[in-house]
Amino acid sequence: MGQIVVKFGGSNLKSPADIERSARVAAAYKEPLVVVVSAFSGVTDMLIQGIDEAMLSEHAPDILCSKLETIHESALRLHIQSEAEIGAVMEVLKQRLAQLKKLLMGIHYISAVPDFTRDHIISTGERLSAPIIAAVLRKAGLQAREILPETMGLLTDGTFGNAAADLAVCAERLSSIVTSDITPVVPGFYGITKEGKIAVFGRGGSDYTAAVIARSIQAESLDLWKDVDGFLSGDPRIIQDSKTIPYVSYEEAAELSYFGAKVLHPRTVEPLEQDHIPIRVMNVDQFDGTIRPYTIVGPDREHSCTLKSVAATENMGIIRLEGPGVGSRPGILARATTGLDAAGINISSVITSQTSINLLFHKKDMPRALAVLRSESVPSVVSVESLEDIAIIAVVGDGLRHRPGLAAQVFGSLAEGGINILLTQAGASPVAMYIIVSKEDTAKALKAIHRTIHRG
Repeated sequence: MGQIVVKFGGSNLKSPADIERSARVAAAYKEPLVVVVSAFSGVTDMLIQGIDEAMLSEHAPDILCSKLETIHESALRLHIQSEAEIGAVMEVLKQRLAQLKKLLMGIHYISAVPDFTRDHIISTGERLSAPIIAAVLRKAGLQAREILPETMGLLTDGTFGNAAADLAVCAERLSSIVTSDITPVVPGFYGITKEGKIAVFGRGGSDYTAAVIARSIQAESLDLWKDVDGFLSGDPRIIQDSKTIPYVSYEEAAELSYFGAKVLHPRTVEPLEQDHIPIRVMNVDQFDGTIRPYTIVGPDREHSCTLKSVAATENMGIIRLEGPGVGSRPGILARATTGLDAAGINISSVITSQTSINLLFHKKDMPRALAVLRSESVPSVVSVESLEDIAIIAVVGDGLRHRPGLAAQVFGSLAEGGINILLTQAGASPVAMYIIVSKEDTAKALKAIHRTIHRG
């Protein structure tokens, strides 16, 4: 019987009562499990805010650690009656909170936050939730035991803030956690550098942790328990008749996750695609005692020749470099991006024409990127302008690759709705096309394109 990796996210842990429900879910499996957990809902945000407050006040670390101890002890006592068990778990939590306090006091006194210190601090929430969830799983009858990423040797590339796992090394090291004797409970969100420091995988990175473990142990599946009905054909907050998509390919899931769908961390599919390990997306709010996936993510097993979904993000901006022939002259793009690379600013995408180069950035990087590009002396570039009130619409489905005329239907639906298209990009992914519109047109564009999806 194959092992299954089960991941419970912060959306499953909004209140102390949610922990017991997650334990019931885990107990319903017949297969041996590895359980990956996120921090309790809101805790990571508290830690991020705590960094800012610690820079200003030497009392802030005490206040934060006291709040966190109260939150986690209350959750523990709600579910565990044995004082011996409570005492053992609280001893672990207090040690970790003491370490957190030292780190926060350190940044207060040096008035700086080194990258590795920040990663250690913001990953504390997972190390606080895991011992509690392990205790509740033991109460539910599982032989659960916390195993830390640093103990199992979950190695990363050492990029603080947005690390990637070393999949080859992880496959060697993590296979040792496969045992029928225990149910490992692993804090998600982070791994370690070769020097032993903590490096996080970015917000939502517990999905990625679970995927790395699933690949390393060649799991039967990765089961993600969320508070949504899997992947939907559109954002239900905007599109009332959106429908659950029973099956999406790895490519389709990656595109939807990157451009707005909050179901998966965008890189979750990376470790799993080569070995064809399926991702099963469940809704914990709909759990009735049976393990029932709403969406399965797997290989491109069939050509549906349709559009699957439309998603949007408003967290991007464009910087446009304009000048005669800038899109065709060799070396201009390289010259323009040298300073960005030196500043550690990521370019999300590039769209070029004969007279302009359009660079897409996350909004948080826009001010720095604009300053860098305006300070560069790039030949032939006569103006550097920014566009920030935009939305990127991702239209996803293998029909774009296999069905002639489908893209034309999408553009036609936008024209019928009176929606102006600022930029488009197609071909970078065979299963997705990207349409950039004014932010004020986001909802109209999503509805118009969804009608095309609904018509099939």
